[in-house]
Amino acid sequence: MDEMTILSVNVHRDLNDHAPLSIMTSAEGFTLLLAKTDSTTYLVIAQHMGRTVSTVELASVRYADFIIQLIDEHIRQHPGLECEELDMHIRLKARDHIPRTPLPDDFMAPDA
Repeated sequence: MDEMTILSVNVHRDLNDHAPLSIMTSAEGFTLLLAKTDSTTYLVIAQHMGRTVSTVELASVRYADFIIQLIDEHIRQHPGLECEELDMHIRLKARDHIPRTPLPDDFMAPDA
């Protein structure tokens, strides 16, 4: 599975079955959580004042950390951001996400 794969958006709403890995306090009352699922995927959970706004399920923890940074940056660049606006932003970005094809291992090898 490609490590930069978004598996689902807003599918996971019951957060009790997931193991929290980290919590980041953002601006405007938002908190971003990283959790591991039972199926060894990772969830980015955006919350506002303890209420889940949006979730994104990802294949790798590295990509999940990157997504958390992007969401945090968006929150900080948009003072007064509403929960619905953040959820819409996350859903649109995930839908527009173009799957990335990994480069071949010998990409930088000299031509034969």
